[in-house]
Amino acid sequence: MRKMFTSKLLSRDTKKKLYIAYLHPIVMYGCETWSTTQGDENKPLTFERKILRKIYGPILNPNTGVYERRKNADLNSLFNTANLKDFLRSKRLEWAGHVWRAEGRPRQRWLDRVKDDLKRLSNGASIEDAEDRELWRTLVEAAKRLNGA
Repeated sequence: MRKMFTSKLLSRDTKKKLYIAYLHPIVMYGCETWSTTQGDENKPLTFERKILRKIYGPILNPNTGVYERRKNADLNSLFNTANLKDFLRSKRLEWAGHVWRAEGRPRQRWLDRVKDDLKRLSNGASIEDAEDRELWRTLVEAAKRLNGA
């Protein structure tokens, strides 16, 4: 995989599609049920930035003529997709909506993390909103746009 992301034979767009189709699902497999700490949530984000730096390569500094590593903000603007941290939150909220709609559910250990995700949305979202599927989908989409906040 490493050679593919640094190859000059593939376009950046193709490399992006390979990352999204191949590595993204592997890294985030089962993330809906992860009980995470802040550090755990940052690890996939660090991995994603490492891959994106391989895809987009360094930047030539016009003043010094030296190649420099791309900044996180540059990567975010180039990739222009929800990062893995936001993806994790949105998948956790999707799963929570599915679980809360079911009757007689068992207690979930990651419930506190889901409530934290709802608080981050800061629009008065609550567990009861899971009953309305369309409203819940808009909350999940809003979670994807938090940009790591």
